[in-house]
Amino acid sequence: MDSNPMEMVGEDQLPDAQTLALFNKLIHHEMEDVGIPTRDLLTQGRYLYQVIQVVQTQCRFKPWKTLADREWVDAHVSQLGDMVQEAYDKEDYSALMRLKYIREQAGRPKPRTRNTQPVIRSEPSLDSAAKRTLQAVIKGWSAPFIGEHHVALASNIRNMYYGTSARNAYMGHAAVIQSSGSGKSRLVHEVAGEIFTIPFNIRDPKEHMKNGAYPPTDTAVHNLLMEWASKYSGLALQSRFHGFLQVVFEEITKELRGMLASRSGDTKLPLEWREYLTRRRDALYRRVAALAKLKDGDISAEEQKITAGNPAAGILKQAQDALETLVKLVCTSSGCSADGPTTVGGSSDFKEAPLATCDELRAAFRPETIRGDPKGRLKILHILMYFDEAHVLAEVPSRLAKASSASATVPTSMDTMETDPTSTSTTDHSMDTVDTTDTMDKMAVDTTSTGANQNNASEPSSPPEHKTALDILVSALDDCRDLGLFTLFMSTQSSLEHLAPSAIHARSARYSALAPSMHAPITETPFDCFGSKRLVPSKLHCRDVCETPFMACFGRPMWRSLMMPYSDWALDKFSTDRPDPPSITDSQVLRCGRLSLDVLELARRKLLCNDNMRMPMDSHTVAAQTAVLDVRIMLSFEPSREAARRHEEQLVASHMRIAYSVPKDRIYLRSGYSSEPILAEAAARQLHEWRRQCLGLGPSATGINVVDRLRDTTDIGPAVQILRKSLDHDLISRGDIGEIVGRLLLLLARDSATCATSSDSDDPHFSNPVPVTTLLVQLLSEAFAKDVLTSKPDNLPANDPRGDLTFAEAFKDAVVNFTHFAKWADDSALSQDTALGCFIRSMAVICRNNAATVDVFIPVLMNKDAALDASVMSGIMVQFKLRAHSGTTAAYAIDATKVGLFKQTPDDDETQRHPYVTLIMELGVTSEPPLLASIPVKPESKESIAVNKKLGEKTPVSNAGAPLQDTPSKVVLIPPAPRRRRGSAYPRYSIYVYGCSPTVYRVISQNERGVYKHILGSGKLLAEHPRQDPTSLRLVRMLKPFFAIGHTSWHWLCHTRLNTDLPDESDDEGGVVVSIGGEDGPDDDDDDGDVFMD
Repeated sequence: MDSNPMEMVGEDQLPDAQTLALFNKLIHHEMEDVGIPTRDLLTQGRYLYQVIQVVQTQCRFKPWKTLADREWVDAHVSQLGDMVQEAYDKEDYSALMRLKYIREQAGRPKPRTRNTQPVIRSEPSLDSAAKRTLQAVIKGWSAPFIGEHHVALASNIRNMYYGTSARNAYMGHAAVIQSSGSGKSRLVHEVAGEIFTIPFNIRDPKEHMKNGAYPPTDTAVHNLLMEWASKYSGLALQSRFHGFLQVVFEEITKELRGMLASRSGDTKLPLEWREYLTRRRDALYRRVAALAKLKDGDISAEEQKITAGNPAAGILKQAQDALETLVKLVCTSSGCSADGPTTVGGSSDFKEAPLATCDELRAAFRPETIRGDPKGRLKILHILMYFDEAHVLAEVPSRLAKASSASATVPTSMDTMETDPTSTSTTDHSMDTVDTTDTMDKMAVDTTSTGANQNNASEPSSPPEHKTALDILVSALDDCRDLGLFTLFMSTQSSLEHLAPSAIHARSARYSALAPSMHAPITETPFDCFGSKRLVPSKLHCRDVCETPFMACFGRPMWRSLMMPYSDWALDKFSTDRPDPPSITDSQVLRCGRLSLDVLELARRKLLCNDNMRMPMDSHTVAAQTAVLDVRIMLSFEPSREAARRHEEQLVASHMRIAYSVPKDRIYLRSGYSSEPILAEAAARQLHEWRRQCLGLGPSATGINVVDRLRDTTDIGPAVQILRKSLDHDLISRGDIGEIVGRLLLLLARDSATCATSSDSDDPHFSNPVPVTTLLVQLLSEAFAKDVLTSKPDNLPANDPRGDLTFAEAFKDAVVNFTHFAKWADDSALSQDTALGCFIRSMAVICRNNAATVDVFIPVLMNKDAALDASVMSGIMVQFKLRAHSGTTAAYAIDATKVGLFKQTPDDDETQRHPYVTLIMELGVTSEPPLLASIPVKPESKESIAVNKKLGEKTPVSNAGAPLQDTPSKVVLIPPAPRRRRGSAYPRYSIYVYGCSPTVYRVISQNERGVYKHILGSGKLLAEHPRQDPTSLRLVRMLKPFFAIGHTSWHWLCHTRLNTDLPDESDDEGGVVVSIGGEDGPDDDDDDGDVFMD
């Protein structure tokens, strides 16, 4: 043993400042699992041994393995105990890192990049992937904040407080609702630099061990509140919350005075306090929890007064006085007034200062805009308090509430599943959350309580016994709402009925009257955090946009934070003019690849709200299954159905759906899955896993295109199963079902093309671009795909050499890149510029509602080796039709020039004009209509004349256009008619697909045929009628909900043709129509079409 066993190496042996800060944070978080230092623990050699191993593990020192090491710790317990206590209090473990005895590895410490010997502890540690994720999150948290969201939020909070009327209860708080990874905690942390803030994180401490959650829990506060929540109820619990608030205000006042005593510089108070609290937070909150427990005796004495009918005004008054003292200190330290002549809690000795001396408040509230408020209320917000992960208190009902609920009728699990399709599984998964329909966080509470006394702010509101602990905490805070304090509650869990109830869901007449003025939840969180950087398309190639670090730059902040520094390097490389991008070593490439897999797996777990990604699909909740499909094809939920609204809330709460807005009436929320390439890739991988499960493929089964293999099995594909379940549970808007099915077919073809072209078909990267020809081959059945590949443009004259190019030749170097869809709100979707932006983001376009000609636009890069630019972009324009009978090919024709896809200039070289594709998907065609239904609207047209002639001859004829219905399961080649050419054109390859069956679509199996028919038929008016037998449906039609050709509408009129019943839907397989090209193609301006007669 050394003569100086506590010898230290020099400070030059410590890592750089950024790495040292990372080590300190990681070690400090692990200390929560080893145990917070106490007098008893610091005298135990085993505890100190564990602490030393934490330091060794995080700093990559060689771990101890010999008995002599343990004996060394036992011999120096006193010295090590003092070092550990000091390190914990300061959150600085550099002294321990410098101990020569524990440093058996030479050189400077480096961040750990692989899993090492686990720390000895009572609970399991994070696995290696979760460790790396936590390290990445902490590193991202310490990076500079990008954007101005925190400034806007601070302004909104001030406006909320200023607009709060003293006559309205429960107006001193608001909720921040957003899904996981959206940066809520970091956002409010930045607000703390603008407003003096008291932060609390009351997440379950075990969660960060399971999932690497960050920021860490304030364990002492969490344990205290949860203990009281399970032990007390009603006014007893509210009185303890008042006592807790009193201690918080008093102890923070002491800490603030200590900070101000040594204050130097001109840093503004909120920012200085935030940084100071970062160092002192754990010790301060442990002291707060200990002192709050000591108040139980005083509170119990006050409870005797409550029993006698006297409210616990004394405890509340102490809390209010403590808050008043803190507000005074904050105001005087900030150089601002408390609002001039307004008094605080009845006190008139408040030191007055001109409002103009506080620049921050003056900027937010110009003096001329301030109006008089009721006497006794502060007009300006001075202190912000927030509770992160506040839903844990809503999940613990008060003691009497639990007693009363025990006697209530509890539905069985089967009943629950039948009545609430969005309820979560009862399995105890590490990421499962409580069902939003029952116990979601109640951040805007039931005001059936008596509320704060209108005339005496020192008398507490009296909550009814059925309220949760969070409800009661809100009531306790509400008693301080007019004293310069505003509270935020944050959670991914969202149930509007409990969190911010509307007047419709009000449980009292009083609340119903107040509801219109309540604060709607805040949803404005960061997204696409590029800051001042802008991507330069010419620096990109198609191989670049599919790299995970690049994809992580889009969407919620979590992805970019997790992929740092690689995401920052990618952004620098493609957004700056720096000629020499940062070089990456081989080891960094390996770390980047491993981190990319970690991020994608985390995205899958977050999307499922379950750690077990390989669990059978049916074992996941309906919400989890729907989320996987919704991310990719953008489902439309039925807004008029309560089940659909609750389902959307569950998707936001637990499955990464973005909350866009909550209207003022708070009846519903607007939400959706925004364009996030990382999340879309994760969803694609999860669907791939479920496909493998359908085929019964284990890890050893390799080299299989699972999408293609499913076609030959008796199984129903997972995506189709999910869509059917969503319809059966009345979640999907039936009016949009045709477009939803169309997008699904395109995505299935895209996934199959990825598997077919991937070098690793067992673990494909679905964001890799795929050839256009492969996409069409995987979409259409083999015979039809072959005819498409040999088809030629249908809009070029015979003397145009481009007319001789087949589809395969024209698109031999072209690729598509879409893993999900995004909605468009204007008419800018169809352009080469938009195609460029969408290709970079790996998305296809859903054109705006009521778009005249195109429903979906898929960008096409014409040369896969070219640098990205609008000039090399084209596209596939898709129309979805859900009509029982096919339309004409000419009527469906889409002209790229008319819709503005290409930028045509007078000096354009016709031979350099890109080809494009139009795809018409007639999904609803099932049978031939009666002749009268075939008559075109234009009676003078040649189709109308021909059909009327046939009617006279009583000879059947197909609808105007190509003879499709009498030729199922065949490709119909449209012979071009010689016509006058109207100027030059971009080569158009037109594809018309009729029907929705395995005959025309390769991605539909024989066993899925009936499922698709059921799904497409669900959008019909009578699809939900409970009795679907022919007689019942005929009788309903006779009630005249609509008119159509047939006996049920015209039985009362003696007219043969009107009484001709529509034939039953047949099993026509459908067909595909392509052009064989040739002399002058059809004129797009002729909407009459052609008539082909038998």
